[in-house]
Amino acid sequence: MPSASGKATAVEQALDKAIAIPAARISERVARMRRDRPGADTAELVEMAAARFRREAGLSSGAVGASAALPSVGTGAAAVLTVGQTAVFIASAVTYVLTVAELQGLRVVDAERRRALVLSALLGREGSEAVQGQLGLSSLFWAAQMLAQLPMPTVRSVNAQLAKRVAKRAATRGGALALGRLIPFGVGAAIGWTGGRALANQVIEGTRAALGPAIVLPAHAEVIEA
Repeated sequence: MPSASGKATAVEQALDKAIAIPAARISERVARMRRDRPGADTAELVEMAAARFRREAGLSSGAVGASAALPSVGTGAAAVLTVGQTAVFIASAVTYVLTVAELQGLRVVDAERRRALVLSALLGREGSEAVQGQLGLSSLFWAAQMLAQLPMPTVRSVNAQLAKRVAKRAATRGGALALGRLIPFGVGAAIGWTGGRALANQVIEGTRAALGPAIVLPAHAEVIEA
């Protein structure tokens, strides 16, 4: 099974790859959501994105747990699959966070600003509280207020602080979930499903804390690029 440092590295590598998703792909995703639900307001579309992310996280995490029960796979191979599932979860989380940001009028293009927003979201409410304290803000919703305007040295400083917190979290809570997935006889599948959804809920909470509540944007509203 990967060590704590290996787990942190897996998260970092997965994040590096995931944040490179083209901005056009996120824009196309948002446009498709609006076409598919022409009567839905921003809050409803944001909730749709959350429900899809939660479902994807549960399914991918549960699948890894279920694999441990197969005689032909076993826990050794399942441990390797757990590392791959980390990358799947991070990619899904990045897509969710950037989609919600654009739905709420903030298109995040720059890699370092994306990293800051996603790292903050991965930590749940704790992420926004950490950034709030670092920047000396009086409230949460830091990304909605300042992400597009922050100087790059400040963005990198925020990223350094958040990355340390994420690495620590990956070595504790993520490690416990990985162990749970490897329990055989189908129990690991249930733990994986529940745990994956719990991790998704944390990201959803962190995204709300960073971006604030969804509001109905005017049809002519400009999307701010960050």
